[in-house]
Amino acid sequence: MKENKLLSPAAIFLLGVNSIIGSGIFLLSGKIYEDAGIWSLLAILCAGLSIFVIAFAYANMSKIYSKNGGAFVYAKETFGRFPGFIVGMVTWLLGTVTLATEVSALLTAMKMILPNLNSLLIGIIIILALGIISYFGSSIIAGLDNLTSFVKIVLVLVFIFIFTCLWLVRGLNFSSPNLLTASSANLGGFKGFLSAYGTVFFFFTGFSFLPVNAEKMKNPAKNLPKMMSLVMLTCLAVYLIIQTITIGALGPELTKTLVPAATAFSKIVGSIGIPLFVVGICFSIFGVIVATTFNTPTILASLAQAHEDVPMFVSKNNRFGTPTWAIILTTVCGIALFLSGNYVFLSGLTVFMSFVQYLSTGLANIKKKFLLIGIGSVLFSLVLLTSFTLSVLILGLGILILLVMIYFVVKLDDDEREKWLKEHQEKSKGADVNTVKRL
Repeated sequence: MKENKLLSPAAIFLLGVNSIIGSGIFLLSGKIYEDAGIWSLLAILCAGLSIFVIAFAYANMSKIYSKNGGAFVYAKETFGRFPGFIVGMVTWLLGTVTLATEVSALLTAMKMILPNLNSLLIGIIIILALGIISYFGSSIIAGLDNLTSFVKIVLVLVFIFIFTCLWLVRGLNFSSPNLLTASSANLGGFKGFLSAYGTVFFFFTGFSFLPVNAEKMKNPAKNLPKMMSLVMLTCLAVYLIIQTITIGALGPELTKTLVPAATAFSKIVGSIGIPLFVVGICFSIFGVIVATTFNTPTILASLAQAHEDVPMFVSKNNRFGTPTWAIILTTVCGIALFLSGNYVFLSGLTVFMSFVQYLSTGLANIKKKFLLIGIGSVLFSLVLLTSFTLSVLILGLGILILLVMIYFVVKLDDDEREKWLKEHQEKSKGADVNTVKRL
């Protein structure tokens, strides 16, 4: 029997870049500048270094638990079923929130060239249509094509932007007042810096996708930490360069445009620059949306199958080989979250869901005696709490309370789970016997 080809270090690197570089730096660079001015560069650096520590916390745990699952495997194996259930469901919700956020990002970018776009209606149609498509399954080739296309588009956008806009940078745009002490209509001050710091975490949330696929990698205990470090440093450098150029090229104008990089690009190539750049960003964002649509229901289904944390009916496949109820739940929740707020709000909610994973992984490191990395991860995670808006905190904590309540209902499903597992094992044995007979 032919073995599945495992991911090489180079493939892990591209997968990491693909998972991390998304809509954030292109659509939120104006927000972090509005919050912290030129100190947004320091916010990017500090957030990047914080995430670097958290990434090492994931890498430490991947050496112990090299199977698929990431944060929710670490939580379950280290602390037990209840924490594993909470973190596992948060992992699924992170995918669902990401779906809603990226659809909102897509429509936000499109509004720069189509200002009268009916965002709510089109967003619902996109999520619903992709949910229906995912019901009928997808091929591995199509998934790989989406992955490689996205990576190519993003890298082309980044390098074209860097090399064409570098000469627009003006030193005068970096001589604004010290916003850590200034007060204005915007946040400003240290509060503004913390807000920007928290927002920048959204730029890096995709890194947790790598440990989820640990079993698909060659020697994950060795390659995952190395490639994760290289991916984080690469993305941090790209973000700092893009933010520096947009500040230097646009200055205060940075806060007045939906896609600052597109505005800067238009100063080089003229009016065609904005629609050209926006279309490229939309293609790359749509690639993330498609990948998230197909991957997120699988996470929920696997919680029922391999990790035994949700009712078994959620994992049952239809005749096309896809989990019907997992797809329905993901689609419905994705639409509900999309309607709950705008892109900035949803990006904050994405960071909140990531915060739960970061905190649990940090605590798991402490229990496994990786004290420095564990304590650092916990502290950086707790700092994030100061950056969330009240609405994000209320919804995020409300979701966690709801998950706690659901857990005690799920526990009543133990008998059904045991019955399903026995039936599944009997079917597997029967299939093996038939295979032997044919041979």
